Amino acid sequence: MTDLTKSLEFSQAEILDLKNNEKVLQKLNKEKQVAVEELQSRVAELNHRLNYQEDYTRRNNLRISGLKEQPFGETWEQTAVNVSKILEDKLQLPSVNLERAHRVGPAAAAASSHPRAVVVRFKNFSDREAAIRNASKLKGTGIYINEDLGPASLEIKKKQFPLMKKAREDGKIAFFRHTRLIIRERIDQRSSSSVPAADSPHVGAGFSGWVAHGDSTVRPPDGTERVSSETTGDRRVSGDSTGCQQRVLKDRKKT
Repeated sequence: MTDLTKSLEFSQAEILDLKNNEKVLQKLNKEKQVAVEELQSRVAELNHRLNYQEDYTRRNNLRISGLKEQPFGETWEQTAVNVSKILEDKLQLPSVNLERAHRVGPAAAAASSHPRAVVVRFKNFSDREAAIRNASKLKGTGIYINEDLGPASLEIKKKQFPLMKKAREDGKIAFFRHTRLIIRERIDQRSSSSVPAADSPHVGAGFSGWVAHGDSTVRPPDGTERVSSETTGDRRVSGDSTGCQQRVLKDRKKT
């Protein structure tokens, strides 16, 4: 009986030790988990900064696709001349200074039916922005101008292409602002014909009133920005409306 009691006491002591060890291991595991999460967060932050830095180094760049290429390749000087000609003839930008312009991809691809894309670096950021603003003048030419972004940013945009295509098919305005997809409802033609839109480039700082269609901005997890038009006819007019209110009260007293 004594031996059995001792055996039970020994087993209980072992179980207690195992439980204590389990608690210690669980605590260590939680600490390691926290450390791993902190490291993952740090890595994500560093990747974000790295991607931003890479995009920033390309801020004076544009990528042109569809520009005809000589069958057996061309020099950087020839590419720069072709780009300058497009900027001057098609975009009406004659005095643009280019730092360099070169094709992207292996030279063997030059002989194919699809010309290689051109990366253009402008000396002045303002010239780059002017080229972007006038890019719509290339409609129908088969030549396209886009931002020159790093691989990570291009991947982010690529994932949002189906959403942009669907929005445009639905008659909405969809465009990218860097890597963020912005989707907006089109303003009703009757409203836009009589009152300029709030985001119209022709509206100056002195304009004080417009017809807005429920300018509610939604930012879903996918990173897009949508401006909905659920509450149509919501008229916003800034300025002094006291005189209008006094006339309404006077009319009510007469009746």
